[in-house]
Amino acid sequence: MTTLLKEEFQEGIKEYEEGNHLTLVGTGFWISSDVRELTIGLEFNHKHYNFEYDSMEDAIDTFFYILTKRKKITNYSKGLRIFKTKVEIEIKDEKPIDFGTTFTLPLQFWKKTKTEITHQDAYIATEKVIEVWKELINYAQQTVK
Repeated sequence: MTTLLKEEFQEGIKEYEEGNHLTLVGTGFWISSDVRELTIGLEFNHKHYNFEYDSMEDAIDTFFYILTKRKKITNYSKGLRIFKTKVEIEIKDEKPIDFGTTFTLPLQFWKKTKTEITHQDAYIATEKVIEVWKELINYAQQTVK
């Protein structure tokens, strides 16, 4: 998997904490792990997957969906300050997957809320990663049994 990512991301992969935290330079996408959980993030939005309680298949799917699908990012602002950001992953012909929402208190609460929607294209074509995706799902299924 690392070889594929290095080939696809010319700007590179930055490693922190002895490889326990990786970021794809220029994308906002990151992944981190410790002894308890795997965390997958896009900018400030992120999801935690506990190795003991959560489905690693869901974590693998989320990882690959962020890489291979278009993301819809909705920013809500009051005045010049964004106070809420919602990220959805667009899956063809299906309802978008809610990846997460970050929220802070709007300091200018009396101002009208403005909404700005942007889209972030897929980073990698699905066809390029499908075999690795299947291998990781298979591995996750075997380790759970």
